[in-house]
Amino acid sequence: MPGGFGTMDELFEILTLVQTKSVTNFPIVLFGKEYYQPLMENIEWMAQQGTISKEDMSLVLITDSIDEAMQHISNYISTNYKVRPRKRYWWLFEKR
Repeated sequence: MPGGFGTMDELFEILTLVQTKSVTNFPIVLFGKEYYQPLMENIEWMAQQGTISKEDMSLVLITDSIDEAMQHISNYISTNYKVRPRKRYWWLFEKR
């Protein structure tokens, strides 16, 4: 979501960690296409200058759609993890 210095700090910190493989890839989603458009244009310019890799542009999804964000995250999870059903507990009134 739109934010200030703290948001930018966290965004670039996690991008750097994912880019350098210090953290296993995970989906990065920014909400607010209009807000983040100038930033992405600057990042695209950096890629043109060769200071970042063009492949790194795919690390971020910018959207205004909750459905698109959820689909992006779901695709990532189903591609990278095995999701097992959790055991149900009768004392929590969970049906099997």
